[in-house]
Amino acid sequence: MNAAGIIFSNLNQDTISELTTDRTLAAIPFGCRYRFVDFCLSNLINVNISNICIVANYNYRSLIDHIGSGKDWDMARRTGGIQMIAPFQTSHTSDSKLNCTHLEALCNMKDYILEFKEDYVIIMDADQVVNIDLSAVVDSHEATGADITMVTTKIREDFSSRNRRIMAKTENGKITRILTSKTYTDRAPEMCINTFVMRTPYLVNLLNSAEDKNLTSLTDHLLNTYEHANYFTYCYDGYVASITDFQEYYQASMELTSSDEAKESLLWRKDAPIYTKVHNSAPTMYSADAVVRDSMIADDCVIEGTVINSILSRNVRVAKGAVVKNSVLYWGTTVGKGASLNCVVTDKDVYITDGVSLSGNKNLPIYIEKKRKV
Repeated sequence: MNAAGIIFSNLNQDTISELTTDRTLAAIPFGCRYRFVDFCLSNLINVNISNICIVANYNYRSLIDHIGSGKDWDMARRTGGIQMIAPFQTSHTSDSKLNCTHLEALCNMKDYILEFKEDYVIIMDADQVVNIDLSAVVDSHEATGADITMVTTKIREDFSSRNRRIMAKTENGKITRILTSKTYTDRAPEMCINTFVMRTPYLVNLLNSAEDKNLTSLTDHLLNTYEHANYFTYCYDGYVASITDFQEYYQASMELTSSDEAKESLLWRKDAPIYTKVHNSAPTMYSADAVVRDSMIADDCVIEGTVINSILSRNVRVAKGAVVKNSVLYWGTTVGKGASLNCVVTDKDVYITDGVSLSGNKNLPIYIEKKRKV
């Protein structure tokens, strides 16, 4: 496809502060063996996009470690491939600061965008977990002649979020109203999943205008210009996990264990696989007494106890007599003999000692920070 990709790794970082103390948002583990960024990268790579920029602000060591040279995505190339765009200063920008908004980040990387030879640019946020055919989005953009095509999804009337989202109303795909809301409103029933398509020259002109007018927010630009612009939506009817806070992260993880629709849409598509970093790890070992139901378990684990409706990353140990329910355990977590976890999210290298019992609630899960012993 004749398009370049831009992935924002952490501009929504503060909304999931529990999981981003030691990592950027794009590097948050999800679905047992993946990271958020894997879904964005795979969406782009599955339509043969070979020029991808990942915009990072800070805390991106784990993201660099995960992506490496890009070889696990077949993107270790002499030209193009995956580029990490970090904040930088020159003699002309000595007073520059970390990017706070999408528009600020795009303006700061304008020199990269000016070198794009591709006709289109696809902009994505890393906290929107979806497996979408981006070629269909670009085809729709071409067919409508839109200035910007915004990918949306229809939401239920009981939808609510702790953070404001971009909502849209359309007629035949053309946006007639844009607003921001934390809940469903019939005034704008489609929610933007922060994926945008536009022609490269249009983006350059937008950035030049933003610099001239001292604009800093892409959302504000959309809100202020949609009535006089040619903006369209591409309404995606597949599964979307739009994750902007810790509670939404936990709920999406639990839905992945219980919903075949979620797994089929995200992970089981042979025509659109999700790629990730490959680890040469041993297979998981299950003892004769182990009980495992409705769970996703990565390799190199040892399961001697009970695991129900949970997600376990690599190198997790669940000792004999231990019970893990409705929980998400990151790499290196150890659950001691007779211990019990319910509605718990553990970060890396957490140690739960023998006999300890921890129980949260599906609406208020417990989070245990990295390398904590409980």
